[in-house]
Amino acid sequence: MTAAQLLALSKTDLNRMSPEELLAPGKIVSRDDAMLVKAALYLRQGCLDECHKTAQSVGSPNGSYWHGILHRHEGDIGNSRYWYARVGRHPVLEAIGGYPKNPETEEREFHLLLEPTIRSATGS
Repeated sequence: MTAAQLLALSKTDLNRMSPEELLAPGKIVSRDDAMLVKAALYLRQGCLDECHKTAQSVGSPNGSYWHGILHRHEGDIGNSRYWYARVGRHPVLEAIGGYPKNPETEEREFHLLLEPTIRSATGS
């Protein structure tokens, strides 16, 4: 599926689909990143609990990044900044100029992070 197709999925679809089904026909080369794709899609649907359960289970820089975005959406800025600090140097953070300061940058950040998370998950 393309990123646009993934973003169009409903919560019901997300609940019933495995990461492998979400990213088919691609082959999963990073289960952690595949789970983060699902976390990002839950976040987009406003399903913060589902996103949180997944994002906090991935101990990579991408996992910390999605975890930080989640806490920002919850309004927990201090916790969000903690997780952003755990990310370290990241090309998306560099592209947006650091911690987002407005909704437009947050939206850009989401898409800039989703694409490489999909690529990391599928190796393509």
